[in-house]
Amino acid sequence: MLRPSQASGPPDRPARWNDTATAYPRDRCLHELFEERALAAPGAPAVRHGDRTLTYGELSRHSDALARRLLTAGVRPGSAVGVLGGRCPEALVAFLAVVKCGAAYVPLDDAYPPARLRAMAEEAEVRVAVALPGSTSRVRRLRACIEGGLAAPAPESGAGGPPEPPGVVVAPEDCAYVMFTSGSAGRPKPVAVPHRGVVRLAASASWLSPPAAGERVLHAYSCSSDASTIEIWTALLAGACLVVAEREQLLSVDALERLLREEGVAVAFLTAGVLHHVARNRPAALRSLRFVSAGGEALDPRLCRRVLSACPGITLVNFYGPTENSVVSSAYVVGDLPSDAATVPIGRPFPNSTCYVLRDDGTPAGPGEEGELLVGGDGVAIGYLNDPALTAECFLDDPFGARPGGRLYRTGDRARWRPDGFLEYRGRRDRQVKLRGFRVELDEIEARLRSHEAVAEAVVEVGGEGMRAQPVAFVTPARPGGRVPVEQVRAYVASWLPPPAVPARIHVLDRFPVTGAGKVDRHALVARTMVPAARDGSPAHGVAGAGPRRDGTAPYPAERSGSMDAIGNGDANANGQQCVSERGSRGGSGADGDRDGAGLLSVLADIWEHILRVRPTPADSFFDLGGDSLLTAEVTTRTLTALHMDAAHGTSLVRSLLRAPTLGAYAAAVDRALRTGRAGRRTGSAPASDADFRCEARLGLRLPPADGPVPRWRDPERVLVTGATGFVGAFLLDRLARVTRAELLCPVRARDAAHARRRVCSNAARYGLDTTPYEQRLTCFPADLTAPRLGLTEERFGRLGETADLVLHAGAHVNFLYPYAALRPANVHGTRELVRLAAVRRVPLHFLSTIAVLAGFGTAGVRQVAEDTPLAHADHLTMGYAESKWVAERMLQEAAEAGLPVTVHRPYEVTGEQATGICNTETAISSLFRVIAETGMAPDVPLPLDFVPVDHLAAAVVHLATHEPADGRTYHLTNPRPARLADMLARMRAAGYGIRELPYDAWVAELVRHVAQHPSSPTAPFVSLCVDRSNKSDISVKEMYLDDVFPRLGRANTDRGLAGSGLRCPPTDAALLDRYLAFFRSSGFLPPPLPRDNG
Repeated sequence: MLRPSQASGPPDRPARWNDTATAYPRDRCLHELFEERALAAPGAPAVRHGDRTLTYGELSRHSDALARRLLTAGVRPGSAVGVLGGRCPEALVAFLAVVKCGAAYVPLDDAYPPARLRAMAEEAEVRVAVALPGSTSRVRRLRACIEGGLAAPAPESGAGGPPEPPGVVVAPEDCAYVMFTSGSAGRPKPVAVPHRGVVRLAASASWLSPPAAGERVLHAYSCSSDASTIEIWTALLAGACLVVAEREQLLSVDALERLLREEGVAVAFLTAGVLHHVARNRPAALRSLRFVSAGGEALDPRLCRRVLSACPGITLVNFYGPTENSVVSSAYVVGDLPSDAATVPIGRPFPNSTCYVLRDDGTPAGPGEEGELLVGGDGVAIGYLNDPALTAECFLDDPFGARPGGRLYRTGDRARWRPDGFLEYRGRRDRQVKLRGFRVELDEIEARLRSHEAVAEAVVEVGGEGMRAQPVAFVTPARPGGRVPVEQVRAYVASWLPPPAVPARIHVLDRFPVTGAGKVDRHALVARTMVPAARDGSPAHGVAGAGPRRDGTAPYPAERSGSMDAIGNGDANANGQQCVSERGSRGGSGADGDRDGAGLLSVLADIWEHILRVRPTPADSFFDLGGDSLLTAEVTTRTLTALHMDAAHGTSLVRSLLRAPTLGAYAAAVDRALRTGRAGRRTGSAPASDADFRCEARLGLRLPPADGPVPRWRDPERVLVTGATGFVGAFLLDRLARVTRAELLCPVRARDAAHARRRVCSNAARYGLDTTPYEQRLTCFPADLTAPRLGLTEERFGRLGETADLVLHAGAHVNFLYPYAALRPANVHGTRELVRLAAVRRVPLHFLSTIAVLAGFGTAGVRQVAEDTPLAHADHLTMGYAESKWVAERMLQEAAEAGLPVTVHRPYEVTGEQATGICNTETAISSLFRVIAETGMAPDVPLPLDFVPVDHLAAAVVHLATHEPADGRTYHLTNPRPARLADMLARMRAAGYGIRELPYDAWVAELVRHVAQHPSSPTAPFVSLCVDRSNKSDISVKEMYLDDVFPRLGRANTDRGLAGSGLRCPPTDAALLDRYLAFFRSSGFLPPPLPRDNG
């Protein structure tokens, strides 16, 4: 507790030192101040990148245009908008556009591992993103992804120009951006920073000689580093020009010096690591600068003196501050430092900011007295996004400040006031350290290490000093005497954490030393691994093995003169010298290299590294390194392209990767495929499943006698809904909330109940649905469809069965590449567990299946299938997803015969909402429309567009579930008035797309060529549908759904069940197709039309 009234010692001096109020535009927002600059000097250069220059006027107009597109795509004040990519002028356009919408930008650096990017996007609830040119990152479950390129010159204002800037009201207290810091629970923490905090940073420190209008400012930080904030906004609000540095220009002192000199850069904000490195090698490289600052780590006074001596007239500033206080809390202008100075002060409070050093009892410490540093003022962040408990713990009311409502942030740092009014940094109170400009929490590294299956316990400390400081890990094996695959563990950590947080060394010990209290003795552990400093220029502190060496790692690499690849300026892709040395040891190899050994392995390792952002070893698992279902499609597509393999090998490679996901096993599978030669579309079928589907469908359990109250399914009090984080699930919840009074129970893959609720609500918002009206009836909890009892305790599982009146099972693992075996745990076993749950009270179970279970009828020659036609022909299906749904349906039929109330709903193509056109763009049909728009080519085939709008589907399912008994019937939820692909092509042409129709085989060849050129395309996972042949016929999976193959479907049950409900499926007519096209265009899913020859 803070106790201002109990301060001892002379409180007047710290109070006086915290009197930092200065005039600045505290009631203005970032974009407003920028626009003033753009209006005053529209022709002034705002950003340079190589030979490209954008003026303030162009930056303003481009950002206005992008802001309009974002608003059209559904961005609203308070939204979090992802910006995918690295440093470039387009990133500045995106940041400005987002804040003009009243939203907050979330930088998502391409170079982060995919798993971390996914976690960041989920934590910030990103639903719309801007993809910068060259970005290869993909964030799932977006409502829209807008291309952020500048394809055309910025239009001039006036007639024919862009619309007026967005008229969105934004307040200085509103969030401007979300930046991430380390989290001790093994997940990143999103910090919400307001406009006012950044305006304070950029516009209130005149005594620090900020950039002047026209001066050039280096832009070298990763946009995902909070320090990029000071570069970008200090320059743009001053009328200065940012100079974007390429990573290669930051890798050596020579290249950096040349960039600074040739571009006339006057101001640079650097990490302490970069400044130290330049100071050691050639401090005069900074001679062209007027101002240079450093931050992120403690400055070395000896190296500061070298810079000041070599660069007369330069201003050198030491900045200190956490992300939670808008980057800078205090500053110190480095002058004449005493020769015996061991540290550089962190200075005095930044203008309009405060710094308090408090004792353990919460009272202010006097000068010279060490305590915890708390920072306040106008820079304090809003808090941690979606984490009120952590926010309340770290952000406190300010009892010392004069301004009402002020808050303080607990930095966790130790500090003390010097008698001259400057603060001195004394280290961390907890386990956070700054490495290469990134704040790293050692507890987060430990948590990530412990999450690896081979590791039992982990301890992480920092080895080395200064620029050479790196995390060093100590682990014990999960099984006594077991082996820990060190390189695999390191790669696993690298797939989650930024490069500075990846342990340089991992030591395996049988057990850790402990203190008398039974805790790990960290001091003893580190002391056992220290060796004396070497005399050959190697680091002062190496790490030797504790006991027998079992990790096989080399000592820390010696620093290379002139190279900065291990200490980049906050770049997420500065992987350090270990990566560089690996690259240097590779022999050149390519598609025609030595495929029998290292050559093939090296090619495949390159592909994995490109996708996963970490260099794999042969023993590394694709999924342990952050791979997922969509990335399997990309890795196989890139493999096929690099090795000139036929596309028909794609599915077999995916399945090989699932069976044995290590790089070595994948290389062996690729080698086998290469040795078999080409497998053309007409010469080989997709790998057939060896499962006996009828045997798989046997329920394997006896239903107990009915026990408990009869479920009230017509007027349910509680409805269990699976799949609530999916497209259909969101609309089912919305419909249930509208027409019933039931409590809605949602099992969700999540860390805890709060996370589960956040996922459900965020998913609904993605599709324009509001959960607020029924939030009191929404109960979300962590669960897992693949686990026994859904991952719940026996008690919780049983209670659900005892209280639910209705089960709507819409959850499934949907993947058209995966084989049946990979989908069985969620789609078959999960359904079996729900049968167990519903069996005790005979709770009606409604199963959302798919019309794809009937595809085998068509290739078997059956032309008509009624809803009551017995399910058959599983051996014709070819696709694992359809096979898993077929098995689940047969299993439910057995349950129905045993007395369980069951209904099966088979929808055709579930499409966007009728009124808004909002669609799920992660479907095969959406992908087809996209590739047609991108290539200007379409297949000339009779493909039906049997579209069932998702809101109609949800209404129909809920009506049938609450009005018709679950007596084993099946409902075909199809569209009585479907369209054909030719109808959509006509609407696309009317919208300006030039489209040429090709025979199917010729179109497939063009599709394969297009995906080979764009392996990260969303279309890649669906290519196999057009390439793989049916197991029982000479046609592709996609051709099984054409009019002349797929059977006609009866819907007598559906028509009877919906009679009198007022529910009618709208026709798939021009109006509906146009609404879908409008959504695809406005969300950025489809590119703008580029007219082509319609011949």
